[in-house]
Amino acid sequence: MALVKIGVVPIKRGGTNMESAVQQKQLFLKKLEEITPKAVELVNMEGILENGILWDHAQLDAAKVRLDAEKVDALFLPHCDFGCEEVVGRLGSMMGLPVLLWGNRDPLPDPGGRDRDTQCGTLASSKCLQRYGVPFSYIVNSDVDSKTFVKGFLDFCAVANVAKAAKRMRILQVGSRPQPFLSVIYNEDELLSRFGIEITPWSSASVVRDVKKILEERAGEVEEGVKAYAAKVDLAKMPLEAQRGQQAIRLAVLDKVKATHSDGVALECWSLLPGNLGVGGCQVIGMLSDLGIPTACETDVLGAVSAVLLQAAALGGESLFFADITVRHAQDDNTELLWHCGPFPSSLHHPKAKPWVAPGGQGNFEMKNGDVTIARFDMLNGKYSLFSGEGKGVDGPAKGGTYLWLKVDNWEEWEEKIVFGPYIHHVAGAYGNYSQILSEACKYIGGVEADPMRPVRKLLG
Repeated sequence: MALVKIGVVPIKRGGTNMESAVQQKQLFLKKLEEITPKAVELVNMEGILENGILWDHAQLDAAKVRLDAEKVDALFLPHCDFGCEEVVGRLGSMMGLPVLLWGNRDPLPDPGGRDRDTQCGTLASSKCLQRYGVPFSYIVNSDVDSKTFVKGFLDFCAVANVAKAAKRMRILQVGSRPQPFLSVIYNEDELLSRFGIEITPWSSASVVRDVKKILEERAGEVEEGVKAYAAKVDLAKMPLEAQRGQQAIRLAVLDKVKATHSDGVALECWSLLPGNLGVGGCQVIGMLSDLGIPTACETDVLGAVSAVLLQAAALGGESLFFADITVRHAQDDNTELLWHCGPFPSSLHHPKAKPWVAPGGQGNFEMKNGDVTIARFDMLNGKYSLFSGEGKGVDGPAKGGTYLWLKVDNWEEWEEKIVFGPYIHHVAGAYGNYSQILSEACKYIGGVEADPMRPVRKLLG
């Protein structure tokens, strides 16, 4: 099932050569068929507009009816030639969605004829979008077969998915905040009124009741879960009753996520689960993350929001992890330990590490190497910002629990930003480079300031 739907509306200028415009449109659509990810669905104007191209005000209503009916989440307005800045501005204003602007690079000039002047037209359209107050993204004038266009389009798909995720987000809050964690407090009213982010509380008493009911009435599902998980990780040190409890917690949270249509989870893992059910929620968090449900520990609601946004930027890629920023490497000034007592998803373990689980449910393994982005959505005094930074997971000293050594360009500058951001020690992490995507998405979310560790380009691609 597609995560995000994008309306593709080719643009030409009235009076320019229709045959040439159709040829350009066919080039775009063919390339998009080749490169569009499975998580993205495209909606074009074929059968709605003449030759599937927009160039006149009289066509706008028909285009809008199609786009509304298909419930598109964003618009891609590729220019077939100079285009028509008026219809670009009006369509962008009418739809109120993220917009991508781009035009195919022209060949060498024709001394005896008329060029497409595509770049010229996209520059005019960009000004018109600004006049209408429409935020937009832009890929530099480039060939349709170029790496620049391909990366720019794919990045915009991710940007549109982040913007969509932010506007319809629901977070399941499992239990209340542990008393010592003042750093994770949040303003529920502001999240709802400013961003439309809904929080669904699930009381501690209800959590315990629901898990115990599953243990009593769904023993077969619990046993299946135990066997399936034992095939992935070493559970030799974990008592069987704790394994069953762990799987019952997983099933209960999954049931509640489905019932509340939640996109992410903030789980009270300190006292609620160990004190009442005899097992911690650490690897339950890892299991949920491996199922595509971003989950934060210690009832960190803003951490869960961070994870949902980062997962949207990854467009359904690998699982996320939720970490503490904990220890600076003793011999390497620019390497930092991302750690937690055991909640990282086992699918991300280092090839040389065999994941195992402690008696209390805490995972133990090192994470794999590779490009990593960490992110944090946070606030203070009503001001919201989204931090993101990119580094590399590297080998490092062994540590209990789940951990990753993150090497960055200048840790002192990172620490300065995190301390005064203001952010906290909790971050969502994902393999890949997503800082530009998260920052670009902020213009469409509204009310949140992009705060990348390093400056990002305004151009996509």
